[in-house]
Amino acid sequence: MILSRFGVVRLLVFSLSATASFAGALDARHWQLFIDDFAVACSTGLDRIVHHPKPRGVVIANDRPWESKGVAPYYVGRKDDGTFFCIYDAIYWVPDPEGKIVRNGRVQRDRAQQYVEEIAYATSKDGIHWEKPELGLIEGPTGIDWKVFPPFPSPTGSDKRNNLGVPFMLADLGGFGNVTDPAKRYAVWSGGQAYFSPTVPDFIGDPQWRSKLTPTGGTFSTREHVLHFWDDAAAEWVALVQNTTPRWLPSRVIARFASKDLKTWRSDVALQPDSLDSHEPNDYEEPMFLTPFYTEGVVLGTLGWLHTDRTTPDGGPVMAASGGPAKVWPWPTNDAYPFAWPWSRKGPNDMRITISRDGGRTWDRVSSREAWIPHGREEDSYDRLVLKAPSPPVRVGDEDWFYVGVWDGDHLTTRADAAQSTYYHDRLCRGQIALYTQKRNRYVSLRARTQVETLITKPFVLQGDRIQLNVDASRGRVRVAVAEYKPVLTLKDSTLSTDPHLLEQNALPGFGRDDCTPVRTNHIEHTVEFKGGTLDAWRGREVVLFIELHDANLYGFRTR
Repeated sequence: MILSRFGVVRLLVFSLSATASFAGALDARHWQLFIDDFAVACSTGLDRIVHHPKPRGVVIANDRPWESKGVAPYYVGRKDDGTFFCIYDAIYWVPDPEGKIVRNGRVQRDRAQQYVEEIAYATSKDGIHWEKPELGLIEGPTGIDWKVFPPFPSPTGSDKRNNLGVPFMLADLGGFGNVTDPAKRYAVWSGGQAYFSPTVPDFIGDPQWRSKLTPTGGTFSTREHVLHFWDDAAAEWVALVQNTTPRWLPSRVIARFASKDLKTWRSDVALQPDSLDSHEPNDYEEPMFLTPFYTEGVVLGTLGWLHTDRTTPDGGPVMAASGGPAKVWPWPTNDAYPFAWPWSRKGPNDMRITISRDGGRTWDRVSSREAWIPHGREEDSYDRLVLKAPSPPVRVGDEDWFYVGVWDGDHLTTRADAAQSTYYHDRLCRGQIALYTQKRNRYVSLRARTQVETLITKPFVLQGDRIQLNVDASRGRVRVAVAEYKPVLTLKDSTLSTDPHLLEQNALPGFGRDDCTPVRTNHIEHTVEFKGGTLDAWRGREVVLFIELHDANLYGFRTR
C-alpha cells in the first residue's frame, strides 16, 4: 500500500515537472476550453463529454420558386437594433432536355447538374421566424412546373419580386477573425474583387455603398475566395477550405490557404482522415468542410464529416460543369481507380468540433472522433446531411446560435447507371437552414461522476484578481484551490499527505479548497469565492489551479 502511494506521488511529480516549459504559455485571461488537453497537467477519473447543441428545426425553408433546389447559409449576423439578417445561397433547378454530359465515353443527359445559384437576403426579429423581403434587384422565377421533366421542377415566369441579388459575400474578421483594425472588420467579396469594410454594406438603403469599401489590393483565398482570420504568430491571412486532391489521394482533405499580402497564396493540407477514422468501404470517413472562427485566443472549427458509401460509386471521370458545356476532369478513365474522389459521394454527413492552437496548421482531433451535431438516422430526415455552418455563432444571451445548412437525403447527385435521374426516384433532396443552440462555450466538458475527482491545471501567470468557471454543478459541487507554482517539491515532513495531490501544500493563504465556497450552480461565468477575497495581491505570480469535482461538468476556466 505504501509503495502504491509512493508510486502515485512519483507520477504526479513527473507530470507537474514536465509542465515547467509551459509556464506563461497558458493565457488564462481567455477561456481555457477542454476540447483538447492543453490546459490540463493532471487529472483523475474525469470523462470527456462532447455536448450536442439543441436542434431547433428548420428556420429558413426553400419555399420560393427561386429556391426549388435548396437554400444554404453564407452569413448570419445581427444589426445594431438586434435584428437578425441572413445572407444565403438560393438555388433553383433549370433542367434542359438538350443538356449534355459525357460519361464513360458516352453522351448522356444530366439534369442533376442544371441549376442556378443566386445570393438572397432574409431578416428576423427573433432569429427563429424569418421574412424574405422583396428587394427588386434581379429577375427570378415566379412559379414552378413539375410536369416538364419530373421530378425536376422547371422554373416558369420571371420578375423582380424576390429577395435575390445580394451583391456580395461576407465574413466577420473583427468579431471572429482576430483582426483589431476597425476598418478591416468585415471581408467583402463582390464582383470578383476583395474588399475590407468597417460595417456590413447597406446595399438596400445606401446607393453609394460600394464607394465605402476599401480594396484590399489583392484577393482572398484562390480556392473559394473566402477569408477567415489573421494569424498573429505567422503574420498572415488564413482561409480553410475543402481542397482538390491529386488522384492518388482518394479522399477529401482540408487545406490551409495563407498569404501575407493577399496577393501570393500558398496551401498546405491541414486536416485529413487518419488511421483512427473508419475506412471501411461502406463507411469511408473524410472531411467535407471546415469553417474556422477565432475565439478565446484559439481557432475553433466546425468540421463537416462525410460517411461515404464507396460500394455505390456514382459516376465516371467526366462530368458537366453547372450551367455550362461538358467538361473533362483529369481523373483516370480505367478501372484502376473505381472509387476515386469525387465519384463516391453517397452517404450522410454530420458535424464535429475541433480546435487549433497554431493558426489552423494542425487540428486536435480528440473531441472530433464523434459527432457534435449528429445527422438524421432516416434517409428523409431533414438533417440527413448536416452539411455546413459557414459563419461563426450568433451570440444570443448566454447562448451560441449556429445556423447550419441541412439536406433531407444522402449526399449524392446522380446514379452511376442512370445519370439522367436522381438517386431517390420519388423526390428531390431539399437544402434548408436549421438552427442549433448551445450554452456559450459548452462544446466539451470534463465530467466527474458520483465520486470526488481532481483536475490540476498547467501553470500560468495570474493576470486577474478572480477565477471564473463555466460549470454545471447543479447536482453536485466543485471546489477550487489556487497554489503557487513551484517546480521543485519540498516536503514539509516525511508523512504521506492525505490530500489527493502533494503540491496543494503551496496553496495561497485563504485560497485553499477549504477556503472555497462550494460551487453548486449551473452558470457559464461563475466567479469562485474564497475566504481570502480577491487575488489582486498575487498578480504576476505563477499559479496552478486544483479543481475538485463531484457529480459535475466543467467546461472551462479563466481569470478576470
